[in-house]
Amino acid sequence: MVKKIYTTFFYYDIIPSGELVMVEDMKVTLEANENVTKEVADNLLELITIFSSNFKNVSLETLKERLKTLKIRRESMYVAKLPCQYNPYNNEIVINLGRFEQCDAKHWLMHCLLGIITAKDNYYGFNNPDNTLVALNEGYTEILTNYLVGDIEDSFYVDEVIMTNLISKVIGEDTLFTAYFANDSARVLRAMIEAEEK
Repeated sequence: MVKKIYTTFFYYDIIPSGELVMVEDMKVTLEANENVTKEVADNLLELITIFSSNFKNVSLETLKERLKTLKIRRESMYVAKLPCQYNPYNNEIVINLGRFEQCDAKHWLMHCLLGIITAKDNYYGFNNPDNTLVALNEGYTEILTNYLVGDIEDSFYVDEVIMTNLISKVIGEDTLFTAYFANDSARVLRAMIEAEEK
């Protein structure tokens, strides 16, 4: 059964994928992970609550599984260019301490959390193993992050957000949303081809 999620700006069709994991399950999972400090676990739990209250029908099964082994690694600004970034291959959040302390930590952690929620193998969202949709993926992740916790002034993804908004006008916001949470890059590519043929 297809359900509609209504937000302030638009609605999305969601196809539920099994029983939803509850936020309380996430708390237990985070507490059991020795790689995550209590402070980080509390911050992630707050963001999980924000996400799940806005997108009730999105499955958190992948998140629950990945939180069991999630690692947090701190790096210098010479190694990590962004304030915070999720690496699905190693299942770790890499934090650039120099930039992280000067930015909106809530925003960057939500960006990472969306990566964990949609992680599949070595990629997340509707990006694919070849990284052909990485700019679109980062743009859409940033749009969702802005919606969930607010926009930031100095976004690293301004161009990606503009491009993603333009593409969403062509193929539809509901197509992007469904493809993102289903790890379905083929849906995006098909929608682009269909739009071109019209």
